[in-house]
Amino acid sequence: MPKMINTQLAMQIVETLKSICDHDINYISPSGKIYASTDTARVGEFHEVGYQAAKSGEIITIEQEEESGNVRKGINMPIRFHGDTVAVIGITGEPDEISRYAYLAQRITLLLLREHEIDMKDRNDRARIDYLVRTLVQNEGINPEFQQEVLARNGVETENGKWRCIVFKLNRRYNLYNLSMIETKLQEVFDRMGTHLYTYRYPDEYVLLAEDESVEKYMYMIRELAAQYGDIMQIGVGRRGSFSHLYQSWLSAGLAIQSLGPGENLSLFDTLDLEILLASASPNAKDVFLEKCLKNLTEEDIKILDTYFSCGQSLKMTSEKIFMHVNTLQYRLNRIHERCGYQPRVFQDAVVLFAALKLRKIMRG
Repeated sequence: MPKMINTQLAMQIVETLKSICDHDINYISPSGKIYASTDTARVGEFHEVGYQAAKSGEIITIEQEEESGNVRKGINMPIRFHGDTVAVIGITGEPDEISRYAYLAQRITLLLLREHEIDMKDRNDRARIDYLVRTLVQNEGINPEFQQEVLARNGVETENGKWRCIVFKLNRRYNLYNLSMIETKLQEVFDRMGTHLYTYRYPDEYVLLAEDESVEKYMYMIRELAAQYGDIMQIGVGRRGSFSHLYQSWLSAGLAIQSLGPGENLSLFDTLDLEILLASASPNAKDVFLEKCLKNLTEEDIKILDTYFSCGQSLKMTSEKIFMHVNTLQYRLNRIHERCGYQPRVFQDAVVLFAALKLRKIMRG
């Protein structure tokens, strides 16, 4: 039995043919074994006529049944696929009645074999791409010839262009229905971007490799995706670099995701600065830093500082934005200084508080 033909495929063939001609169908291997049959009692039996049909390559018609019952009336047709006899289809019944189904049965069998071959090829290609992408982003050694073969098969040129890794991370609140919708939508985006270089990393991460030019062109689609699935997906766009440095791009995409604050789900590494250092710090270092800088501040203090820094430390702009008199704002900033030990109006202290607020935002994301 050819390696590509399994029991499931053989059963699909006999059941499909049975639905058309309403006669028992046997799928017989070239060695004569009945591999699948609508008469389940015959599965595993040796079929002498089927064996002879496979050996000769000719259709064998049985006009008379043997008294033993081992040979039944019917037609046994060899099926040739890519120049080889891969099976014999046996249709049980009166030859005159079932002969009209012979050609149709042969065509349907070949179509199902061809469909299965294409499906297996697609699966094999997909598995090779998955392996290539995982290997590249995890910085593992890969056979250069294998890499070039996979890239060439998918029409990918890597010598001159710049590349990015994009990570699509799902949170644990998604269900199977959401996952199905997301996979369909992701596939649409990937197809539009013209790249086949993506994989799913269990349990919650899709990784896409794409040329920088394509990322820029279709960034609007990535933003739309982020807006549509903001409650269950986070997206990190890694740094730009050569194809041989995709590991660094993958790491930076992860940092971009770590830098996300509450209500955010799309981050581009190129827009980060302090976040690069803050997201890379150890959990213990983060906790100690926040404890030292913000421990004694209230939520209202935090809100005032956020606004103050977003307004470039302008008292006038901050007071207008939070509807607070300038003198009151100055008093509140001085109170913040007393509570935490850092004076927001002094540059060095402001840098520390600004970093602490960014870290707090990251950790709450």
